[in-house]
Amino acid sequence: MKLFKNQHILFWLFLAMLILPNLFMFFTESTGTLTRVVNILLPLGAYWLAMTLKAKPGHMFWWLFFFHFLAAFQIVLLYLFGESPIAVDMFLNVITTNPTEVGELLSQLLPSVIFVIVVYGTGIALSIVSIRNRATLREAFRHNQRIIGGAVLAVGLVLLGVNCVKDKHFVIQDDIFPVNGTYNFLLAFERAYQSANYHNTSAGFKHDAVLTRRDSVPEVYVLVIGETLFADHMSHYGYDRPTTPHLQGDYIARSLGYYRDAITMSNTTHKSVPLLLTPVASQGDYDSLYCERGLISAFEEAGFKTSFYSNQRRNGSFIDFLGCEAQDIHFIKDSLPLTANPYDEQLVTLLDRRLKAQSTQPLLIVLHCYGSHFEYRDRYPAQRQVFGDTDYPTAERKYRQQLVNAYDNTVVYADYVLSRVMATLHASGRRAVMLYTSDHGEDIFDDSRGRFLHASPIPTYYQLRVPFIAWATDSWRQAHPAQWQTLAGNSQKPISTNMVMYHTLLDMAGISTRLLKPDLALGNAAFQPVQRLYVNDHNELRALDNCGLKQLDIDQFNRHRLQFP
Repeated sequence: MKLFKNQHILFWLFLAMLILPNLFMFFTESTGTLTRVVNILLPLGAYWLAMTLKAKPGHMFWWLFFFHFLAAFQIVLLYLFGESPIAVDMFLNVITTNPTEVGELLSQLLPSVIFVIVVYGTGIALSIVSIRNRATLREAFRHNQRIIGGAVLAVGLVLLGVNCVKDKHFVIQDDIFPVNGTYNFLLAFERAYQSANYHNTSAGFKHDAVLTRRDSVPEVYVLVIGETLFADHMSHYGYDRPTTPHLQGDYIARSLGYYRDAITMSNTTHKSVPLLLTPVASQGDYDSLYCERGLISAFEEAGFKTSFYSNQRRNGSFIDFLGCEAQDIHFIKDSLPLTANPYDEQLVTLLDRRLKAQSTQPLLIVLHCYGSHFEYRDRYPAQRQVFGDTDYPTAERKYRQQLVNAYDNTVVYADYVLSRVMATLHASGRRAVMLYTSDHGEDIFDDSRGRFLHASPIPTYYQLRVPFIAWATDSWRQAHPAQWQTLAGNSQKPISTNMVMYHTLLDMAGISTRLLKPDLALGNAAFQPVQRLYVNDHNELRALDNCGLKQLDIDQFNRHRLQFP
C-alpha cells in the first residue's frame, strides 16, 4: 500500500489508465498504421501534459473523469465488437434500452466489465489516496514531464498533419480516441434533444393522404416487425434446418411472396424501425425524421382505423412516438414487472380482438415483436423448442452451437407466430394483407472475426440480411390480381426494406400521399430497384461498398447471389 501512496508512481499509473484503450485500438482498428500511431501519440502527449498541471495526480484524475468513463466504455465495446470507437448509437442505446436487456447483455460481457471495474475502480480509489496524501509531485519532476509530454504531443501533431495529407479517408473526429468518443457523445446528446422535441417539430405535419379506391369493401393491412431475425437462419431462405415449417406449408406457400435479396439500412432497432414506419429513407435525409409523422398517420388521414401493439418496452425513442400515432395502442409489458417475459403470440390475441371489434372498418395494425433478441432462450415457450442443447453459460465462441440452437428456436417460434397471424386474418373473412420484415439480423460468431449480437458501429452481412415476406388472403388477391402479380413478380429484385415499406403499404391500400413514390412500391408496375444504402452512425446514407463491410461480408453476398453493392 505504501507503494501506491507514492505520487510519482500514481502519476504513471493514471497516465497508463488513460491511454489504455488507445493501445488496444492499435491492434483492433482497420485504419492505416500511421493513423493508429497518431491515435497513440496525440492523446498520450495531451494526457501527459494534463497530468503535470496538478501537484497531486489524483486531482487531475477527477478532472479527467469523463475520459476515464470513455476509456472504460470503449474497452467493453472492443470486447463486444472487436473494433471501432464508441458510436453515437451506443450512447443512445444506453438511454433507449430497457433494464432487462441491459442486464442480459452485461451478463455476457462479464470479463470486460470486471476488467474495467478493476482497472478504473482501482483508479478511483487510488485518486482518493492521492488527494488525501500530504506529499506532492516534485516541481522538477512536473517540469521534466511537461517537456517530455509536450515533445510527444508535438510529434503527434506533426504526424497528424502528414496523415491528413497521405490518407484521404482520415477524419480526426472519426479516427482519434477520445476525440471521436467525445464528438459522438455530443451528437448523441443533440439527437436525444431533437427526439424529445419531436412532438413540437412534427406538429401540423400532413401527408395529404387520400384513399383513391372506389371499392368500399373495408380492407385490413397488418405490418409485422420482427426483431433480430437473420434471413439465413430461415429454411424458407435456404437454411439447412427446418426452422420455417409453417411458411413452407402448402396453403401459406401458395399465397406467399418472399424477397430473397432484402437488406436493412440499419443494424439498430431504434433507427431501423422508424425508417420502416416513415418515408425518410427514400428522401435521402435522415434528419427529416425529426419533423415528419409516419405511416400510421398517413393511414389515419385516409380514413383507416389504426392500432399499434408491441411486445417491447417503451423507451422514449421514435418507435414509441410513431407507434403512439395510432388510435389504439397497447404495449404488452406496460403493466408487467421488469422480469416478465411475455411471448409474441400475445400480439396475435390483440390482433384477433381488434378484428372482431372493428369488423366493418378499414384497418392498419402494426405488430412489433420481441422476436429473436438476445437472451434467445427467453424468447420462446419450452413446448416450442425444436433444437436441443441450449446450455451456454456465457456467450462465447466455444458455445456457438448452443447459441445457434437457441437462436434457431426463436426462428421456429417466429414462424409459428406468423402462421397464427395469417390464420387469424384468414378466419376473419376480410380482405387482408400481411407484410413481415425484421429490423436487422444478428452476428453469432459466424466467421473468423468472432462477432456477436448487432448494433456494432461497423455492420456485417449477418446484421444486414433480413427476410421480407408478403402474404394476402384469397379475397384480397382476387380483388387486386394485377397488384399481387406485380408484387410477386418483383420478389427476385434487390430491395432495401426501409426504403420500400412506406410506399409499398400505402400503394397496396390504394392510398395516395404527396410523399408516395410509386417507383418504390413493390406492388406497382413502376417499381424500380435503386442503389442500396446504409445509414451509418452519423446518420449519413452510405453505399454498401462505403459503409465498412469487409471482404468476409462481400464473400457472403456473392455466395448467396445477392447484389453487391
